[in-house]
Amino acid sequence: PSELNATGNATRVLDTAVSTYLPKGADWFDFWNNQRLSGGRTVTRDAPLDLVPLYVRAGSIVPMGPEVQYATAQADAPYEVRIYPGADARFTVYEDDNETYNYEKGQRATYDLVWNDKARSLTVGARQGAFPGMVKTRRLDVVLVGAAGQGGLAPAAATKRVMYTGRPAVVRF
Repeated sequence: PSELNATGNATRVLDTAVSTYLPKGADWFDFWNNQRLSGGRTVTRDAPLDLVPLYVRAGSIVPMGPEVQYATAQADAPYEVRIYPGADARFTVYEDDNETYNYEKGQRATYDLVWNDKARSLTVGARQGAFPGMVKTRRLDVVLVGAAGQGGLAPAAATKRVMYTGRPAVVRF
């Protein structure tokens, strides 16, 4: 599209509107601003060149780590665990040394994050497995989306904080 500028000449205008169909049967959250949207319709948002429209299904768990230059930088950094409420969810956290193929020999660890939407609780399961150099205690900053600030890539203020040692824990909201 184009429009006339102050001197009457036509100038090109960049159209940054992007339309996305959100499947029915669930609500969706705009990752960038945490706005909750109903599914079964097409939504349009401004998407300048530095932003890709991203929608997270209600009933999702999205763990996030710090911005790093290489995989083993800040190995003991906290994880931000974003809970997008609206349905039950499950996510398995997988960790290994980030450097070798030792995971093929079983040197890795996992634990489940399980969101119960009705009870408004997150269960952090027992750690399964181990590997040399494993972070034994990790801080989990749990964010219940909609209850805490803005979305996007910037770290959100934790709604609850857990010091995870490998033992099961339950976080209630």
